[in-house]
Amino acid sequence: SLVGTPTNVSEPAFEFLLSSILHWVEQECRRGQSSKKDASINNENQKNNVNTNQQEENEGQSQGEDQSQDEAQKLEQEAMIAEHAAAKMERLGYDVGYRLVERLAQSKSMTPPSSANKPPTASVIQLEAVKFICKEFWMEIFRKQIDKLQTNHRGVFVLKDSEFKWLKRLPGDVEVARVMAIKILAFPCGLIRGALANLGIVAVVSCDFLADGKSICASSFNVKVKA
Repeated sequence: SLVGTPTNVSEPAFEFLLSSILHWVEQECRRGQSSKKDASINNENQKNNVNTNQQEENEGQSQGEDQSQDEAQKLEQEAMIAEHAAAKMERLGYDVGYRLVERLAQSKSMTPPSSANKPPTASVIQLEAVKFICKEFWMEIFRKQIDKLQTNHRGVFVLKDSEFKWLKRLPGDVEVARVMAIKILAFPCGLIRGALANLGIVAVVSCDFLADGKSICASSFNVKVKA
């Protein structure tokens, strides 16, 4: 490689890539919801064609009630789109994390040295794997380590990043930004879950963020290892 050639993507470029992926995912989810809605409308039209002599049962409903129903359906549809988008982002993150940790962990042993010829317990192996995620894995992606790791030594871990880079530009006092943060955080949740899966640990990963009205970049990732 050439001397002085950067080996990492710049943060603004990566943030633009992430936002573009999220936009694509949302559009895919909207198209899926639109297809389901069109199919439902077609089915309803077929029923109406069969029952041509049936009278309208809701003729007395007011226009205000109709509007409230439309608004409720719209809110429900938006919630479903956001949920599906977050799930798809999590799956994308899983694939990236699974492949990335395979390269990073090639020369790293997840099994600590045992004492008195006793093999390490499952909880010790899990802790070593999570420490690897907090240090080498997080450093490779975000150029920093996890700020704080907590565990109950029974398969539950909390990884705290006090200044998660991907949320730094989002305002903390806007509801739309909070919804966006949830969808963005689905990706690193997938990163962690995929990395652990490659290391032989099946886990459920969720996330929280602290919104203090000024910023929402303080995030924590909750890992629960499946028995």
